[in-house]
Amino acid sequence: MDRRRHDTSLILIGKVVSVNFPKRQLRVRPETDHPERFVGMRQVLLETTDGHLVRFDIQEANRAGSQVLITLSDGYLAEELESAKKAKVVVPERERYLLHEDEYYIDDLIGIQVVDASGRALGRVHAVYRTGANDVYEVRDAENRELMVPAVEERILSVDMTNRILTVDSEGLS
Repeated sequence: MDRRRHDTSLILIGKVVSVNFPKRQLRVRPETDHPERFVGMRQVLLETTDGHLVRFDIQEANRAGSQVLITLSDGYLAEELESAKKAKVVVPERERYLLHEDEYYIDDLIGIQVVDASGRALGRVHAVYRTGANDVYEVRDAENRELMVPAVEERILSVDMTNRILTVDSEGLS
């Protein structure tokens, strides 16, 4: 187990929801559209609730419904596994999963300027909510007024990551 404070840019890919101490298993809720990335991992990097980074060697990782079961290698003490409770599973930014065209990381969308089809500024993406059907972008203007924009093809007209502009069809949104 490697334990240290972090100072690099890390990307959240999951959250530990439970720890089975006798089996050395972490049950992880993926926070990624690509949970298959867990299968085949040899190490898992956790950001603990106190902000430390802890790295564990993995014996095996398997999908278990909508979650992932990570079995850690032998040799870890219960005290070491305790740090995994409620931890975030993270990867360095350089290990981001490659996305398909028209896919974006949530943290890249936060702060992007949102305009309507005529170019009128509506605000900036403040948060992204993952729902079962589609994501929803929470847009806030300078007066902190909120506009919820479903991230569906009919609403998202274009995404210009170079200029950080998201163009939406705002008709009927409030």
